[in-house]
Amino acid sequence: MSVIAIVQGNPNPSETAKLQEYQKEARPIIAKHGGEIVARGSGLRSLAGSGKWQTGIVIRFPDEAAAQAWINDPDYQRVLPLRSSGYSDLEIYLFQE
Repeated sequence: MSVIAIVQGNPNPSETAKLQEYQKEARPIIAKHGGEIVARGSGLRSLAGSGKWQTGIVIRFPDEAAAQAWINDPDYQRVLPLRSSGYSDLEIYLFQE
């Protein structure tokens, strides 16, 4: 059964180049594991809760194992420093579809 990864983050304004490099490197790794970016957008406001996210991404994977394989992929692990620099705050949640 497919799963959805919800990525919510606040880009670090002083690290735009690193964030762009992370995005460029991460997209093919996501695709390698069957991931498809379903939606991406800028945060408007919270309808419930206290989160103040500036960006959001929805990624669909074929199953939980594929999503876990993405996160554990050695190629993805190598770009994590770019992600850590590019976002001042980030959360990734996984939901069964």
